[in-house]
Amino acid sequence: MQVLKRHRAQRPVPAALTRLVAAGLLACLLSPAPATAASELEYGLEQHLLQRIELSGNVLVPAADLKAILKIREPRPLHPLTLLGFGDRTALYQPHLLDVELRLLTRYYRQRGFHQVSVRLDSVETGTASRGDVLHISIEEGPRTYLDAVGIAIVGADSLVAAETDADALLADLRHVAGMPAPADLNDLGTDIYRLRTRLWERGHMLAEIRPVMTTAATDDPARRLARLVYEIAPGKAYRITDITVEGRRRTRLDLIGRELSLAPGDVFRWSEIEASQQRLLDTSLFRDVNFRPIDTDTVGGTTRLLVEVVERRPAYYEFGFGVGSRERIRLLAAWGHNNLFGTGQRLRAGSRTSLNYEDVQRLTDGPVHPELNYRYDLLHTYPGVLGRLRLDSSLYLGKETRGESGLNLISRGLSVGTRFGGGPRVSHVVEARIEEVDPSLHPDAKTSLRTAFEASDLRPRDTRSLGWSFQNEGRDDPLRPRRGATQTTRLEIAGGPLGGDNSFVKVSASWQGYRSFPLGGVLAMRASAGIVRPYAGSLARGADGVPYQERFFAGGATTVRGYLERSLGPQITDQAVLDSLELASDVPLSDQPARGGNYLLLTNVEWRFPLPLLRSWRVDGVAFVDGGNVWENARDIRLRSFRWRSYARSSLDDASTKLWDYRYSVGCGVRVDTPVGPIRLDAGFPLKRALLSDTVTEDKVIYHFSLGFPF
Repeated sequence: MQVLKRHRAQRPVPAALTRLVAAGLLACLLSPAPATAASELEYGLEQHLLQRIELSGNVLVPAADLKAILKIREPRPLHPLTLLGFGDRTALYQPHLLDVELRLLTRYYRQRGFHQVSVRLDSVETGTASRGDVLHISIEEGPRTYLDAVGIAIVGADSLVAAETDADALLADLRHVAGMPAPADLNDLGTDIYRLRTRLWERGHMLAEIRPVMTTAATDDPARRLARLVYEIAPGKAYRITDITVEGRRRTRLDLIGRELSLAPGDVFRWSEIEASQQRLLDTSLFRDVNFRPIDTDTVGGTTRLLVEVVERRPAYYEFGFGVGSRERIRLLAAWGHNNLFGTGQRLRAGSRTSLNYEDVQRLTDGPVHPELNYRYDLLHTYPGVLGRLRLDSSLYLGKETRGESGLNLISRGLSVGTRFGGGPRVSHVVEARIEEVDPSLHPDAKTSLRTAFEASDLRPRDTRSLGWSFQNEGRDDPLRPRRGATQTTRLEIAGGPLGGDNSFVKVSASWQGYRSFPLGGVLAMRASAGIVRPYAGSLARGADGVPYQERFFAGGATTVRGYLERSLGPQITDQAVLDSLELASDVPLSDQPARGGNYLLLTNVEWRFPLPLLRSWRVDGVAFVDGGNVWENARDIRLRSFRWRSYARSSLDDASTKLWDYRYSVGCGVRVDTPVGPIRLDAGFPLKRALLSDTVTEDKVIYHFSLGFPF
């Protein structure tokens, strides 16, 4: 077949055919457009330009609220495309779809108690081609119906829900209550019916039937009607579980599945326990799918068997990843894991993260920057079923991290042992014990003149022994791409003292992140973080230096305060002799002094994430942000003047010059390219408080940050 194709491709094209094709192309170029408005209308493709929508007759509902639910939109003079002269394509509409818009308005009114509403299109005032049409829509709202009473009527002899107290509990927290507008369509009561059914399931009535009945009556006020809503409930029997059967398992032991179930034979069939058991089984990572189903139901005796259907995952897995960033230019990740060792439910995971770190150490490197190979190796083991459903997590790790802001390389190795448990559907707690040794060394690119300062800081291998507790309340709709909700995290760690080790400190940190819709479109993301770490016992004599370097707080960079170099803000390791020779105070930023981190942290971030109109199909979004933050060595360094909105890159003798204790602000913008593993982001941060680092060196006017994932 390939030979035949090759042979045909080599045959010459007849001249007559060539002339015919050329004539056809010429005819297409010279002929007018074949499609007319009439022919397009036949297929429903005709589009008109919309000038505005005129609403009349709406008394109780503002016109802005009604226009907001329509699919068609009036032109927006302040739309970015309009300001740039490209017009606003959202002002186009299709006439044959106007009936859909009228039904949207009708449904909106009927859901809010206007049972007799009438919405119609009176006329379409045809405008010029440049200005567009004017739609005239009239509304007759009619009387509004309000719920006068909401009750329950029990049908049948089964009486677990017949008592008045049970009825009150069933009706608690329903969406439609007395005094609210009564929806005209009983299908709009779906949310409340589901809540009632769930509460009946909690009492074991898994075959309960619910039928809403609404009656309306007129009042002395012709604009107001009253409705009485009664849920007729046939609860049926309260079922109990006689036996539990598991199907689909091959590798997993039956007792491992039974340990995650919160139901046992003889228990009432409770829906909340079914959902909790399903989630616990999925959290084991042993199953791809879990389904619970009642079988062999005895409607006379009120009993049922519970069938648990599981679909097992392959226990062994491999992971590979690749990334780039402004600090870690090249990042490679690899991992191997097994979620069911020997069929016991134990997990083992070995992972590595290797990166080439190109950092201009303290921005003073002589000659080319030499890459540093950073790494992190982890071995994690999970033993399930310790003290009931608690699991025991153990982790061994070895890592090397370049800290260019301080001219240090840190090699850390340690062991942590802990457990995780829940405090609710979205609440989790982690308790762990940790032993870690950190060996600091001077970065090869750091200037030799700084070696004396590092030696004076008594940098040597030190070990830390600590107990920690972490709390998280996860309320975001999507942890990877949040659009609404909030999450709170808190961590407490106590090291040294009676636990032993070289370092004794107490560390507390807390963070809140919130997400909500922004009126102009997109998502408004907010974060506030604070932290304190203080030495005590044997470390107290070293003052602020009693807190080891790796446990201090740092600010500045892609995930904290954009517009400043990575972890560059706050106190510096300062050579007093240099300060004396320059006649400077210790609160003046200097270009040749490494950052030392702080014992107090405060961060605030606000970011508007919005879609870009011309690039939306390419999954490209834009951001605008305002960041603020800093770290301080002592509480007395946090001054009210620190939070002034502006300071300047001036002489250190000028009171308006930027100081080390200044709370730094920045503004900026960026783009996000959405990928399956998270957004790739490029941000440009413009610092509002720049410092004069020396007579010839000033902090940069703009800093670019390139990374993967949201900053928070």
